[in-house]
Amino acid sequence: MARTRGIPSMTGIRGVAAVWVMLFHAQQYICVPAHMQVITRIRILTNGWRAVDLFFILSGFVLMYAHGKEFHTIRRGPLVRFARLRFTRVYPLNAAVASLVGIVVLLQPGFVAWRQLSHPNDFSVQAFVRTMLLANRWFIPDKGEWNAPVWSLSLEVLGYLLFPLLAYCALRIARRWMLISIPSLLLLGAAAVMYAAHTPPSNVQQMAFVRMLSCFVTGMSVCKLWSVADSFAERWAAWIATGSVAALLIVCSLTFGGVLINFCFAALLYGLAFQKGVVNALLSSRVVVFLGEISFPLYLVHFVPVLWLQYFLRTTGSAYSHGQIWLAMGCWAIVCIALATLLHYLVEKPFHAWGRRWAGERVAQ
Repeated sequence: MARTRGIPSMTGIRGVAAVWVMLFHAQQYICVPAHMQVITRIRILTNGWRAVDLFFILSGFVLMYAHGKEFHTIRRGPLVRFARLRFTRVYPLNAAVASLVGIVVLLQPGFVAWRQLSHPNDFSVQAFVRTMLLANRWFIPDKGEWNAPVWSLSLEVLGYLLFPLLAYCALRIARRWMLISIPSLLLLGAAAVMYAAHTPPSNVQQMAFVRMLSCFVTGMSVCKLWSVADSFAERWAAWIATGSVAALLIVCSLTFGGVLINFCFAALLYGLAFQKGVVNALLSSRVVVFLGEISFPLYLVHFVPVLWLQYFLRTTGSAYSHGQIWLAMGCWAIVCIALATLLHYLVEKPFHAWGRRWAGERVAQ
């Protein structure tokens, strides 16, 4: 397939994934303690933790799309350029959000003490260092958090380290059946490992690397499969995307459908890559693309505020009506979007521009 400069719907779907994670955390930390049973029974929300798998698959696709061809051979120039681009993509924004969390920790000692009653290692000095280094899931056992969503970012860093070698191998796979079978086996294997170890599906403390790697390779394979697609696949792309969304809505409502969700994600990205159909148009709309543009800071910045809101509601009384709780969650969402927007324009975009200058021009193969 001929490449375009970008795929707007891929940006848009990142925004959907970030909002899905937010809704999951709001359900778990606010709606469940408040006994808002209508909300807690919505299975698509309880499956919101799977949006992180979508992020991993997206990451593999986008990196293969943007950098895959740089690793036909493994050379120092492309490796250094890739490392600089990835560093400026994740570390400055993470440091900025960790600093904001630090302000909350300093100004809200009661909140910190409340959190440490159930999570003694959270907000410790050791946890701060691991968060700043994005090393939260490099070591087992877990030693606490400063900002829980960073666990997935620490796995992204490991994915970045592996990407040049994975891309080198992927570029040498020409047969479509291999591009389908390899990620399928990895996804099934990761699911089997998790369930064999009796790991609860939403538990991110264990099996994190296995989960990331299977999704990351899947995204790379989907990109390579799209790049060698023929006109027949292009004609069916819109139906593939629509069918994938319908399948996602179905499997997210089933108690036994979890193993199929990542396959639906992969099919959806494959369909969107052709930029055709209603689903692509919706995800390419201005509002959804904007959410995608701020999705990274939104994902990082939303968790501590929802945790603080839970603390506030629990420690200031239990007589809040569901209407008042809905209002509080609405304010939380607005604050998070506003903070994410500021971080996007004041931190993320400037460091992206600086990173491109630091990395220099693409190294010719």
